[in-house]
Amino acid sequence: MNDPVNNKLANNNHAKNSPVNFLELLDIDVERYPVIAVVGGGGKTSLIYRLNQELLDLGKKVIITTTTHMAYPSRHPFARGGDPETVKKLLSEQGYAVAAEIDNNTGKLAGLSEDRLRELESLCDVMLIEADGSRQLPLKVPENWEPVIPQCAGLVISVVGLDCLGKPIRQIAHRVERTAELLQKGMDAPVTPEDVVKIASSICGLCKNVEDRIYRVYLNKADVLPGKEPAEEILRGLQKQNKVAAYGSLKAGSESGMTRHKEDGK
Repeated sequence: MNDPVNNKLANNNHAKNSPVNFLELLDIDVERYPVIAVVGGGGKTSLIYRLNQELLDLGKKVIITTTTHMAYPSRHPFARGGDPETVKKLLSEQGYAVAAEIDNNTGKLAGLSEDRLRELESLCDVMLIEADGSRQLPLKVPENWEPVIPQCAGLVISVVGLDCLGKPIRQIAHRVERTAELLQKGMDAPVTPEDVVKIASSICGLCKNVEDRIYRVYLNKADVLPGKEPAEEILRGLQKQNKVAAYGSLKAGSESGMTRHKEDGK
């Protein structure tokens, strides 16, 4: 399922007050890949709800779920256990539904079985799945059992918070030991753009368990950087690895974004 990459640069500059379309920015074709798993660092949930809103604007029926844990959706229509009848009702009334179990110990959402995910997939146009945890830290290298990407997912988006740059690994990484091991650095070493490229492109990093699925990288919190060059440097590095990537910010009111390259005919 690996798609060819057009190495011709295609920059999308957006006016300050012009909203970014994240489906376009990340070159996501939901007709071909309707089940999307999101992995990596902090910002996954925000990206999922942003994509959900764009999909609703297109008239799509959307199910949001998780294979790990996710914050309880107090302001969103919720179907406990992914009950199909409840999901159908919510999709009909509101266009989307959050479907998951509840972890009684933490109060967070917990994952559904693969069989239930496949059942729910047939009820919606698009399914958005949070498939990783990071305790809201910007950088993540997965443990042996992570991420939990379901078989039904055809596209994976990894998220990295650019507020990790220049800060010690031990301060900004989830799975500190794994991160230091992959980067071959001490835990007090500052994170560089080269480190982000390595983590985002490595099968021991955020490409873990992606296999032959379509893969995208979103670099969040670009608004905290003093300039664009660090983000641009990361995109150049990912381009050399044939990864489709974009940077910007999910922060309310911040609408900057840029994509480095896209696929032909995708």
